[in-house]
Amino acid sequence: MWTNWSRGEAVLIFPQGGGRFRSYLLYSRQGPLRPLTGHRHAEHFLDACKAAGAPPEWFDSAQTIGPLASFDAADRWVDHPYRAGVALIGDAAAASDPCFGCGLSLTLRDVRVLRDCLIATSDWEAAARAYAAEHDRYYGALRTIIGWMRQLYYERGPEADERRARTLPCLAREPERGPDLRAAGPDAPSDETARRRFFALD
Repeated sequence: MWTNWSRGEAVLIFPQGGGRFRSYLLYSRQGPLRPLTGHRHAEHFLDACKAAGAPPEWFDSAQTIGPLASFDAADRWVDHPYRAGVALIGDAAAASDPCFGCGLSLTLRDVRVLRDCLIATSDWEAAARAYAAEHDRYYGALRTIIGWMRQLYYERGPEADERRARTLPCLAREPERGPDLRAAGPDAPSDETARRRFFALD
């Protein structure tokens, strides 16, 4: 992973074996880049990865084999994902920023919580409403935590640079200051005390 703080961009490359790699370019809509999609933008993608600051030698012998597509990484959700006998789960209920890799876990949690609510009572209307209320709670917590991560890693400008200069050395020394998205997800603390600890304001 290579991050260019000043541009609000990052390059992620995952080895797939056999000389193949899955590559991602994360960038802001407020920046100079426009969506890159399809074979006609393949070279532009490689150039953009280099412009973001990733070492050019990573791409010296690279050949793009596609597919290439751009996605809006904004969080999207509905409040209280139940109405008139229909309960929404997964991306239909809430799609979290894919940059942080919580989407599948969120879907599986939705399934588990809805199941548990349905088997706890014969009143399915009450069960579905209980699921929706619980979904609002844990997805709200997840959105809060991801918002902190987005602030730290992708916001630009002097205030963002100052925030990183204060926060990143503390996280390097004390990684437990950061929310554990992989293991705890939305169950990680997301209150004001946790926010201040994450941003080294304590």
